[in-house]
Amino acid sequence: MYNQLSIEALVDGFRRGSLCLDSWHRALLEHYADAAHLNSFISFAAPAFSGDTGTPQQRQAPLYGIPVSFKDNINVHGLPTTAGTPGLADYYPAADAGIVQRFKALGARIAGKNNMHELSFGVTSANLSHGAVVNPRHLQHSAGGSSGGCAAAVAAGLVPCAVGTDTGGSVRIPAAFCGVVGFRPSTGVYPGDGIVPVSQTKDSPGLLTRSLDDALFVHRQLTGASQAPIPERNPLRIGIPRQFFWAELDTQVHRDCRAAIDALADQGMDIVPVDDAVIGEVNESIQFPLPIFEFFIDFPRFLLKAGQGERFLDILGSIRDPQIKKTLMTQLESPAISYEDYLQALMSKLRLDREYAGLFRQHRLDLIAYPTVSCTAPLLRDCDAQEHFERFVRNTDPASNLAAPSVSVPVAAPGSLPVGLSFDALPGQDHALLLMAQRLGRLLAPR
Repeated sequence: MYNQLSIEALVDGFRRGSLCLDSWHRALLEHYADAAHLNSFISFAAPAFSGDTGTPQQRQAPLYGIPVSFKDNINVHGLPTTAGTPGLADYYPAADAGIVQRFKALGARIAGKNNMHELSFGVTSANLSHGAVVNPRHLQHSAGGSSGGCAAAVAAGLVPCAVGTDTGGSVRIPAAFCGVVGFRPSTGVYPGDGIVPVSQTKDSPGLLTRSLDDALFVHRQLTGASQAPIPERNPLRIGIPRQFFWAELDTQVHRDCRAAIDALADQGMDIVPVDDAVIGEVNESIQFPLPIFEFFIDFPRFLLKAGQGERFLDILGSIRDPQIKKTLMTQLESPAISYEDYLQALMSKLRLDREYAGLFRQHRLDLIAYPTVSCTAPLLRDCDAQEHFERFVRNTDPASNLAAPSVSVPVAAPGSLPVGLSFDALPGQDHALLLMAQRLGRLLAPR
Protein backbone atom coordinates (compact mmCIF):
# COMPACT_ATOMS: atom_id res chain seq x y z
CA MET A 1 0.00 0.00 0.00
CA TYR A 2 2.73 2.47 0.99
CA ASN A 3 4.51 2.19 -2.38
CA GLN A 4 1.33 3.28 -4.14
CA LEU A 5 1.18 6.57 -2.26
CA SER A 6 2.89 9.82 -3.18
CA ILE A 7 5.48 11.33 -0.85
CA GLU A 8 3.01 14.08 0.03
CA ALA A 9 0.32 11.51 0.91
CA LEU A 10 2.79 9.49 3.00
CA VAL A 11 3.86 12.51 5.03
CA ASP A 12 0.26 13.54 5.55
CA GLY A 13 -0.68 10.02 6.67
CA PHE A 14 2.21 9.75 9.12
CA ARG A 15 1.44 13.17 10.53
CA ARG A 16 -2.26 12.39 11.02
CA GLY A 17 -1.62 8.88 12.34
CA SER A 18 -3.60 7.14 9.58
CA LEU A 19 -0.35 5.52 8.40
CA CYS A 20 2.27 3.89 10.60
CA LEU A 21 5.78 5.26 10.05
CA ASP A 22 7.35 2.48 12.11
CA SER A 23 5.65 -0.27 10.07
CA TRP A 24 6.77 1.31 6.79
CA HIS A 25 10.36 1.70 7.97
CA ARG A 26 10.49 -1.95 9.13
CA ALA A 27 9.17 -3.08 5.75
CA LEU A 28 11.81 -0.99 3.95
CA LEU A 29 14.56 -2.53 6.08
CA GLU A 30 13.37 -6.04 5.23
CA HIS A 31 13.11 -5.13 1.57
CA TYR A 32 16.66 -3.75 1.59
CA ALA A 33 18.00 -7.09 2.85
CA ASP A 34 16.17 -8.87 0.02
CA ALA A 35 17.50 -6.44 -2.59
CA ALA A 36 21.23 -6.71 -1.80
CA HIS A 37 21.82 -8.34 -5.20
CA LEU A 38 21.06 -5.01 -6.89
CA ASN A 39 24.26 -3.40 -5.50
CA SER A 40 22.35 -0.12 -5.27
CA PHE A 41 24.03 1.05 -2.04
CA ILE A 42 27.69 1.46 -1.09
CA SER A 43 26.83 2.35 2.50
CA PHE A 44 23.45 1.91 4.17
CA ALA A 45 22.33 3.92 7.20
CA ALA A 46 20.00 1.58 9.11
CA PRO A 47 19.40 4.11 11.95
CA ALA A 48 17.39 6.19 9.46
CA PHE A 49 14.74 3.46 9.73
CA SER A 50 14.60 3.52 13.52
CA GLY A 51 10.90 4.29 13.61
CA ASP A 52 11.48 7.27 15.90
CA THR A 53 8.33 9.36 15.58
CA GLY A 54 10.08 12.63 16.48
CA THR A 55 8.82 15.69 18.29
CA PRO A 56 5.54 17.43 17.37
CA GLN A 57 7.57 20.15 15.65
CA GLN A 58 9.57 17.58 13.64
CA ARG A 59 6.34 15.89 12.56
CA GLN A 60 5.30 19.11 10.84
CA ALA A 61 8.35 19.04 8.54
CA PRO A 62 7.43 18.73 4.83
CA LEU A 63 9.44 15.51 4.32
CA TYR A 64 8.82 14.09 7.80
CA GLY A 65 10.07 10.50 8.06
CA ILE A 66 10.83 10.12 4.35
CA PRO A 67 14.07 8.15 3.68
CA VAL A 68 16.23 9.70 0.97
CA SER A 69 19.48 8.24 -0.36
CA PHE A 70 22.36 10.11 -1.97
CA LYS A 71 24.82 9.22 -4.69
CA ASP A 72 28.17 8.43 -3.11
CA ASN A 73 29.85 11.54 -4.48
CA ILE A 74 27.66 13.74 -2.23
CA ASN A 75 28.99 14.46 1.26
CA VAL A 76 26.95 13.14 4.18
CA HIS A 77 28.50 13.71 7.59
CA GLY A 78 29.17 10.40 9.33
CA LEU A 79 29.31 8.34 6.13
CA PRO A 80 32.25 7.96 3.73
CA THR A 81 32.17 9.74 0.38
CA THR A 82 33.93 7.25 -1.90
CA ALA A 83 32.77 8.51 -5.32
CA GLY A 84 32.98 4.81 -6.16
CA THR A 85 36.78 4.85 -6.29
CA PRO A 86 39.29 3.10 -3.97
CA GLY A 87 41.37 6.23 -3.34
CA LEU A 88 38.48 7.88 -1.48
CA ALA A 89 37.27 4.82 0.44
CA ASP A 90 38.43 6.29 3.77
CA TYR A 91 37.30 9.88 3.18
CA TYR A 92 34.78 10.98 5.82
CA PRO A 93 33.61 14.57 5.19
CA ALA A 94 33.47 17.04 8.05
CA ALA A 95 30.09 18.43 7.00
CA ASP A 96 27.03 17.70 4.89
CA ALA A 97 26.77 18.91 1.32
CA GLY A 98 24.38 21.82 0.85
CA ILE A 99 21.74 19.62 -0.78
CA VAL A 100 21.89 17.18 2.16
CA GLN A 101 21.44 20.04 4.61
CA ARG A 102 18.28 21.08 2.79
CA PHE A 103 16.80 17.59 2.95
CA LYS A 104 17.62 17.23 6.64
CA ALA A 105 16.03 20.62 7.38
CA LEU A 106 12.87 19.35 5.64
CA GLY A 107 12.69 16.31 7.92
CA ALA A 108 14.07 13.65 5.57
CA ARG A 109 15.99 10.64 6.90
CA ILE A 110 19.34 9.82 5.28
CA ALA A 111 19.07 6.21 4.09
CA GLY A 112 22.64 5.87 2.84
CA LYS A 113 24.93 6.37 -0.14
CA ASN A 114 24.22 4.90 -3.55
CA ASN A 115 26.54 2.98 -5.84
CA MET A 116 27.72 4.80 -8.96
CA HIS A 117 30.07 4.72 -11.92
CA GLU A 118 33.58 5.37 -10.65
CA LEU A 119 34.20 9.13 -10.24
CA SER A 120 31.03 9.71 -12.34
CA PHE A 121 33.04 9.02 -15.51
CA GLY A 122 30.67 6.53 -17.09
CA VAL A 123 27.09 5.64 -17.95
CA THR A 124 26.57 2.03 -16.78
CA SER A 125 27.46 2.04 -13.04
CA ALA A 126 29.51 -1.11 -13.64
CA ASN A 127 31.62 -0.40 -10.57
CA LEU A 128 34.63 -2.69 -10.20
CA SER A 129 34.96 -2.05 -6.45
CA HIS A 130 31.33 -2.40 -5.36
CA GLY A 131 29.78 -4.48 -8.12
CA ALA A 132 27.69 -3.42 -11.10
CA VAL A 133 24.33 -1.88 -10.28
CA VAL A 134 21.59 -4.26 -11.42
CA ASN A 135 18.42 -3.00 -13.10
CA PRO A 136 15.47 -3.91 -10.83
CA ARG A 137 13.09 -4.04 -13.81
CA HIS A 138 15.18 -6.55 -15.76
CA LEU A 139 17.88 -8.24 -13.73
CA GLN A 140 20.13 -9.12 -16.66
CA HIS A 141 20.46 -5.47 -17.61
CA SER A 142 22.41 -2.43 -16.44
CA ALA A 143 20.76 0.30 -14.37
CA GLY A 144 22.66 2.96 -16.34
CA GLY A 145 24.77 5.69 -14.83
CA SER A 146 26.50 7.36 -13.42
CA SER A 147 23.75 7.68 -10.77
CA GLY A 148 22.70 4.08 -11.33
CA GLY A 149 22.43 3.15 -7.66
CA CYS A 150 20.00 6.03 -7.09
CA ALA A 151 17.72 4.94 -9.93
CA ALA A 152 17.86 1.28 -8.88
CA ALA A 153 17.02 2.13 -5.25
CA VAL A 154 13.95 4.12 -6.31
CA ALA A 155 12.84 1.58 -8.94
CA ALA A 156 13.16 -1.25 -6.39
CA GLY A 157 11.09 0.63 -3.81
CA LEU A 158 13.96 0.95 -1.32
CA VAL A 159 13.50 4.74 -1.10
CA PRO A 160 10.86 7.01 -2.62
CA CYS A 161 13.46 9.62 -3.55
CA ALA A 162 17.18 9.59 -4.28
CA VAL A 163 19.57 12.41 -5.13
CA GLY A 164 22.09 11.87 -7.88
CA THR A 165 24.31 14.19 -9.88
CA ASP A 166 24.01 15.00 -13.55
CA THR A 167 26.95 16.22 -15.65
CA GLY A 168 25.94 15.00 -19.09
CA GLY A 169 22.86 12.93 -18.28
CA SER A 170 23.86 10.93 -15.21
CA VAL A 171 20.45 11.32 -13.54
CA ARG A 172 18.26 11.04 -16.63
CA ILE A 173 20.01 8.07 -18.28
CA PRO A 174 19.52 5.66 -15.35
CA ALA A 175 16.01 7.05 -14.81
CA ALA A 176 15.14 6.11 -18.40
CA PHE A 177 16.72 2.66 -18.08
CA CYS A 178 15.03 1.87 -14.74
CA GLY A 179 11.59 3.27 -15.51
CA VAL A 180 11.54 6.11 -12.97
CA VAL A 181 11.42 9.91 -13.16
CA GLY A 182 14.74 11.73 -13.37
CA PHE A 183 14.89 15.52 -12.98
CA ARG A 184 17.90 17.70 -13.63
CA PRO A 185 17.23 21.31 -12.56
CA SER A 186 18.74 24.39 -14.12
CA THR A 187 22.38 24.55 -13.06
CA GLY A 188 22.68 26.39 -9.74
CA VAL A 189 19.08 25.90 -8.58
CA TYR A 190 20.17 23.20 -6.09
CA PRO A 191 23.35 23.82 -4.05
CA GLY A 192 26.44 22.16 -5.52
CA ASP A 193 28.86 22.45 -2.61
CA GLY A 194 30.20 19.34 -0.91
CA ILE A 195 29.98 17.19 -4.03
CA VAL A 196 32.91 15.42 -5.70
CA PRO A 197 32.95 17.32 -9.02
CA VAL A 198 33.50 16.55 -12.65
CA SER A 199 32.77 19.96 -14.17
CA GLN A 200 31.61 23.13 -12.41
CA THR A 201 29.95 24.32 -15.61
CA LYS A 202 27.88 21.17 -16.12
CA ASP A 203 27.43 19.48 -12.72
CA SER A 204 24.11 19.64 -10.90
CA PRO A 205 22.40 17.54 -8.22
CA GLY A 206 19.18 15.99 -9.49
CA LEU A 207 16.17 14.03 -8.25
CA LEU A 208 15.09 10.46 -8.94
CA THR A 209 11.54 9.69 -7.87
CA ARG A 210 8.73 7.26 -8.58
CA SER A 211 6.46 9.87 -10.16
CA LEU A 212 6.24 13.40 -11.48
CA ASP A 213 4.01 14.27 -8.52
CA ASP A 214 6.87 13.32 -6.18
CA ALA A 215 9.47 15.22 -8.20
CA LEU A 216 7.33 18.36 -8.19
CA PHE A 217 6.53 18.07 -4.48
CA VAL A 218 10.18 17.58 -3.45
CA HIS A 219 11.36 20.35 -5.80
CA ARG A 220 8.89 22.76 -4.27
CA GLN A 221 10.12 21.97 -0.77
CA LEU A 222 13.78 22.35 -1.78
CA THR A 223 13.32 25.66 -3.56
CA GLY A 224 10.31 27.26 -1.89
CA ALA A 225 8.56 27.45 -5.26
CA SER A 226 5.00 28.66 -5.07
CA GLN A 227 2.30 26.05 -4.45
CA ALA A 228 -0.01 28.01 -6.74
CA PRO A 229 -0.21 26.45 -10.22
CA ILE A 230 1.09 28.45 -13.14
CA PRO A 231 -1.83 29.49 -15.39
CA GLU A 232 -2.34 26.76 -17.96
CA ARG A 233 -1.70 27.56 -21.58
CA ASN A 234 -3.94 25.38 -23.68
CA PRO A 235 -2.85 23.74 -25.78
CA LEU A 236 0.82 23.45 -24.87
CA ARG A 237 3.21 23.84 -27.79
CA ILE A 238 5.63 20.91 -27.72
CA GLY A 239 8.65 21.06 -30.02
CA ILE A 240 9.78 17.81 -31.66
CA PRO A 241 13.44 18.32 -32.64
CA ARG A 242 13.66 15.92 -35.57
CA GLN A 243 17.13 16.20 -37.09
CA PHE A 244 19.23 15.44 -33.99
CA PHE A 245 17.28 14.35 -30.91
CA TRP A 246 14.92 12.02 -32.79
CA ALA A 247 17.59 10.53 -35.07
CA GLU A 248 19.36 7.16 -34.79
CA LEU A 249 16.84 5.58 -32.41
CA ASP A 250 16.38 1.89 -31.68
CA THR A 251 13.04 0.50 -32.83
CA GLN A 252 11.48 0.15 -29.37
CA VAL A 253 12.59 3.61 -28.26
CA HIS A 254 11.13 5.21 -31.38
CA ARG A 255 7.90 3.23 -31.06
CA ASP A 256 7.26 4.02 -27.39
CA CYS A 257 8.23 7.69 -27.57
CA ARG A 258 6.31 8.24 -30.80
CA ALA A 259 3.23 6.60 -29.26
CA ALA A 260 3.47 8.97 -26.29
CA ILE A 261 3.71 12.03 -28.58
CA ASP A 262 0.80 10.78 -30.69
CA ALA A 263 -1.27 10.33 -27.52
CA LEU A 264 -0.54 13.92 -26.50
CA ALA A 265 -1.51 15.13 -29.96
CA ASP A 266 -4.75 13.14 -29.80
CA GLN A 267 -5.58 14.92 -26.55
CA GLY A 268 -5.16 18.38 -27.99
CA MET A 269 -1.50 19.30 -27.51
CA ASP A 270 0.20 21.26 -30.31
CA ILE A 271 3.04 19.12 -31.69
CA VAL A 272 5.53 21.32 -33.56
CA PRO A 273 8.34 19.77 -35.65
CA VAL A 274 11.52 21.87 -35.38
CA ASP A 275 14.95 21.75 -36.99
CA ASP A 276 17.58 21.11 -34.30
CA ALA A 277 20.52 20.13 -36.52
CA VAL A 278 22.61 23.12 -35.43
CA ILE A 279 22.15 22.24 -31.76
CA GLY A 280 23.59 18.78 -32.38
CA GLU A 281 26.54 20.18 -34.32
CA VAL A 282 27.42 22.84 -31.75
CA ASN A 283 27.02 20.50 -28.79
CA GLU A 284 29.59 18.10 -30.21
CA SER A 285 32.37 20.64 -29.70
CA ILE A 286 31.45 21.03 -26.01
CA GLN A 287 30.64 17.47 -24.97
CA PHE A 288 34.10 16.19 -24.08
CA PRO A 289 36.56 19.13 -24.00
CA LEU A 290 34.70 21.06 -21.32
CA PRO A 291 34.32 18.38 -18.58
CA ILE A 292 37.72 16.76 -19.17
CA PHE A 293 39.51 20.11 -18.85
CA GLU A 294 37.50 21.30 -15.85
CA PHE A 295 37.96 18.03 -13.94
CA PHE A 296 41.65 18.81 -13.50
CA ILE A 297 40.74 22.15 -11.95
CA ASP A 298 37.62 21.28 -9.97
CA PHE A 299 38.58 17.90 -8.49
CA PRO A 300 41.94 19.06 -7.03
CA ARG A 301 40.17 22.14 -5.64
CA PHE A 302 37.58 19.90 -3.96
CA LEU A 303 40.36 17.79 -2.42
CA LEU A 304 42.23 20.85 -1.18
CA LYS A 305 39.10 22.17 0.52
CA ALA A 306 38.54 18.75 2.09
CA GLY A 307 42.11 18.60 3.43
CA GLN A 308 42.95 15.81 0.96
CA GLY A 309 44.91 17.82 -1.62
CA GLU A 310 48.12 15.82 -1.39
CA ARG A 311 46.24 12.64 -2.39
CA PHE A 312 45.26 13.76 -5.88
CA LEU A 313 47.82 11.69 -7.80
CA ASP A 314 47.36 8.66 -5.54
CA ILE A 315 43.60 8.75 -6.11
CA LEU A 316 44.08 8.84 -9.88
CA GLY A 317 46.64 6.06 -9.66
CA SER A 318 44.26 3.79 -7.75
CA ILE A 319 41.32 4.08 -10.18
CA ARG A 320 39.96 0.57 -10.83
CA ASP A 321 38.25 1.13 -14.16
CA PRO A 322 40.98 0.82 -16.83
CA GLN A 323 39.24 3.04 -19.39
CA ILE A 324 38.68 5.88 -16.90
CA LYS A 325 42.24 5.57 -15.65
CA LYS A 326 43.60 5.69 -19.19
CA THR A 327 41.49 8.74 -20.12
CA LEU A 328 42.47 10.77 -17.05
CA MET A 329 46.14 9.76 -16.90
CA THR A 330 46.56 10.51 -20.60
CA GLN A 331 45.12 13.99 -20.13
CA LEU A 332 47.36 14.50 -17.10
CA GLU A 333 50.58 13.36 -18.77
CA SER A 334 50.04 14.48 -22.37
CA PRO A 335 46.93 16.66 -22.59
CA ALA A 336 44.63 15.92 -25.51
CA ILE A 337 42.40 18.83 -24.45
CA SER A 338 44.28 22.12 -24.54
CA TYR A 339 43.40 25.47 -22.99
CA GLU A 340 42.47 26.67 -26.47
CA ASP A 341 40.12 23.69 -26.86
CA TYR A 342 38.53 24.61 -23.55
CA LEU A 343 38.02 28.25 -24.55
CA GLN A 344 36.51 27.11 -27.83
CA ALA A 345 34.10 24.88 -25.92
CA LEU A 346 33.02 27.84 -23.78
CA MET A 347 32.46 29.94 -26.89
CA SER A 348 30.43 27.09 -28.39
CA LYS A 349 28.35 27.01 -25.24
CA LEU A 350 27.40 30.65 -25.77
CA ARG A 351 26.33 29.85 -29.32
CA LEU A 352 24.36 26.83 -28.09
CA ASP A 353 22.52 29.08 -25.63
CA ARG A 354 21.54 31.45 -28.44
CA GLU A 355 20.42 28.68 -30.80
CA TYR A 356 18.32 27.01 -28.11
CA ALA A 357 16.61 30.22 -27.01
CA GLY A 358 16.02 31.09 -30.68
CA LEU A 359 14.34 27.73 -31.28
CA PHE A 360 11.86 28.39 -28.47
CA ARG A 361 11.26 31.96 -29.58
CA GLN A 362 10.84 31.21 -33.28
CA HIS A 363 8.30 28.43 -32.74
CA ARG A 364 6.71 29.88 -29.57
CA LEU A 365 7.44 26.64 -27.71
CA ASP A 366 6.55 25.82 -24.13
CA LEU A 367 8.94 22.85 -24.04
CA ILE A 368 10.61 20.29 -26.27
CA ALA A 369 10.25 16.50 -26.14
CA TYR A 370 12.62 13.77 -27.24
CA PRO A 371 13.77 10.22 -26.31
CA THR A 372 16.02 10.43 -23.26
CA VAL A 373 18.37 7.75 -24.58
CA SER A 374 18.36 6.39 -28.12
CA CYS A 375 18.43 2.78 -26.92
CA THR A 376 17.31 0.61 -24.00
CA ALA A 377 19.53 -0.57 -21.13
CA PRO A 378 22.43 -2.82 -22.16
CA LEU A 379 22.99 -6.28 -20.74
CA LEU A 380 25.30 -6.35 -17.73
CA ARG A 381 27.76 -8.50 -19.64
CA ASP A 382 28.06 -5.76 -22.29
CA CYS A 383 28.67 -2.83 -19.93
CA ASP A 384 32.31 -2.37 -20.91
CA ALA A 385 31.52 -1.55 -24.56
CA GLN A 386 33.23 1.78 -25.23
CA GLU A 387 30.56 3.02 -27.62
CA HIS A 388 27.99 3.22 -24.80
CA PHE A 389 29.20 6.56 -23.46
CA GLU A 390 28.77 8.66 -26.57
CA ARG A 391 25.52 6.97 -27.51
CA PHE A 392 23.89 7.26 -24.07
CA VAL A 393 24.78 10.93 -23.49
CA ARG A 394 24.02 12.03 -27.04
CA ASN A 395 20.52 13.31 -26.24
CA THR A 396 21.00 14.23 -22.58
CA ASP A 397 24.19 16.27 -22.92
CA PRO A 398 22.76 19.43 -24.55
CA ALA A 399 20.53 20.27 -21.55
CA SER A 400 23.58 19.97 -19.29
CA ASN A 401 25.59 22.30 -21.51
CA LEU A 402 22.66 24.71 -21.66
CA ALA A 403 22.20 24.66 -17.85
CA ALA A 404 18.55 23.94 -18.70
CA PRO A 405 15.97 21.95 -16.72
CA SER A 406 15.18 18.50 -18.08
CA VAL A 407 12.96 15.68 -16.83
CA SER A 408 12.83 12.09 -18.07
CA VAL A 409 9.47 10.32 -17.81
CA PRO A 410 8.91 6.55 -18.31
CA VAL A 411 6.78 5.77 -21.38
CA ALA A 412 7.54 2.14 -22.27
CA ALA A 413 4.77 -0.25 -23.15
CA PRO A 414 3.96 -2.70 -20.31
CA GLY A 415 6.37 -5.62 -20.11
CA SER A 416 9.04 -3.95 -22.25
CA LEU A 417 12.44 -2.67 -21.23
CA PRO A 418 11.98 0.84 -19.79
CA VAL A 419 12.17 3.84 -22.12
CA GLY A 420 12.29 7.51 -21.12
CA LEU A 421 10.81 10.55 -22.85
CA SER A 422 12.43 13.85 -21.88
CA PHE A 423 10.78 17.24 -21.58
CA ASP A 424 13.08 20.30 -21.51
CA ALA A 425 12.41 24.00 -21.02
CA LEU A 426 14.46 27.19 -21.03
CA PRO A 427 16.96 27.75 -18.17
CA GLY A 428 15.23 28.98 -15.03
CA GLN A 429 11.85 27.50 -15.91
CA ASP A 430 12.18 24.54 -13.54
CA HIS A 431 8.87 24.88 -11.72
CA ALA A 432 6.97 25.55 -14.94
CA LEU A 433 8.60 22.54 -16.62
CA LEU A 434 7.61 20.17 -13.80
CA LEU A 435 4.06 21.51 -13.80
CA MET A 436 3.79 21.05 -17.57
CA ALA A 437 5.35 17.59 -17.40
CA GLN A 438 2.95 16.62 -14.60
CA ARG A 439 0.03 17.72 -16.78
CA LEU A 440 1.35 15.79 -19.79
CA GLY A 441 2.15 12.76 -17.66
CA ARG A 442 -1.47 12.55 -16.53
CA LEU A 443 -2.56 12.53 -20.16
CA LEU A 444 -0.20 9.61 -20.78
CA ALA A 445 -1.18 7.68 -17.64
CA PRO A 446 -3.88 5.52 -19.27
CA ARG A 447 -1.35 4.02 -21.74
